[in-house]
Amino acid sequence: MSKLRHLLFLLPVALPLASYALALRSGAWDATAFIVPLWYFVLIPLLDALIGRDTANPSSSMEAQLAEDRYYRTLPLLCLPLYAAVLLFGAWVLAVAPFSPLGAVAWVVSIGLVGGVVAINPAHELIHKQTRLERRAGGLLLASVSYGGFKIEHLLGHHVHVATPKDGSTARLGESVYGFVLRALWRNPLRAIELERESLARQQLSWSVLRSEVCGWYLASCGYALLCVVVTQTAGAPWWLGVAYFIGQSVVAIGLLEIINYVEHYGLLRRTITTGARAGQPERVDITHSWNSSYAFTNLLLFQLQRHSDHHAHATRRYPLLRHFDESPQLPAGYATMVVLAAMPPLWRRVMDPRVAAFRRTFSDRLV
Repeated sequence: MSKLRHLLFLLPVALPLASYALALRSGAWDATAFIVPLWYFVLIPLLDALIGRDTANPSSSMEAQLAEDRYYRTLPLLCLPLYAAVLLFGAWVLAVAPFSPLGAVAWVVSIGLVGGVVAINPAHELIHKQTRLERRAGGLLLASVSYGGFKIEHLLGHHVHVATPKDGSTARLGESVYGFVLRALWRNPLRAIELERESLARQQLSWSVLRSEVCGWYLASCGYALLCVVVTQTAGAPWWLGVAYFIGQSVVAIGLLEIINYVEHYGLLRRTITTGARAGQPERVDITHSWNSSYAFTNLLLFQLQRHSDHHAHATRRYPLLRHFDESPQLPAGYATMVVLAAMPPLWRRVMDPRVAAFRRTFSDRLV
């Protein structure tokens, strides 16, 4: 059962198929296009509340076995062909289904939400690993939602500067999710190029388009877009529908990722060291610099992403090994619920700002 429950990541893959099948039977194309948002932002929060948290950690005797188990390594890799299939299936359905404009938008949003979970989330797991296969699969998953630059910015930027003013993916106390996401959308792709230039310079190499990994991933995104165009044209729809569909689902997936980033680090800061050889530098990242959430259902859905505190403290640790720590700052709910909460800034601040203040009081000696 322990292994079978990790197959829950397949749920988002199944939702567009279920939506299409239900629409065929009922004829309610527009209504069924909303099944994915309904699951994400209504049913999953309810299931998190009903099932509750799982704070159990793998035993030390199990860690080596879990780390080498091919089963757990394979599941994130499976997301690459699975999301490619969902992406093309979504393009075909959009071309042939009798959606109204509202239903068409809802369908594109639904595919983008699936991409946020089935493409970006396993990509995040894979790009942190040491094997070339995993890192390349992670890049291709990110390319499927037009966010290949995330691979560079996340590894060379976010994980280095997290919980400091230098990190564009750490939300400031009092910052609205809307301002945060808009800043991320224009800043992070440019920051990826900047970080890539700096990395090449350290290797005494000059930056060029042909040498750029970022440009390579965006070229792969163009390939995905072309496939969507081929699918829509084969189904009798105009070419521009495939382009609009691909861009639309990408924007939704990226937006979901950045909202999650907002939730994961809101208001947290690292202490600046004042003495010694590292004076003026931030303290090393540990389990107090990211919000943790151990709600069982969403963690299984997201390859344990919500155990984010341990992930930032030990970035290459594989998802079955990520641990819950009581001393990490704890979110009051799972990510699906927190995304809904973040969409209402006054309510978000009422819930989260006192938690940030309480955590800062507890760890006052760690603050900037």
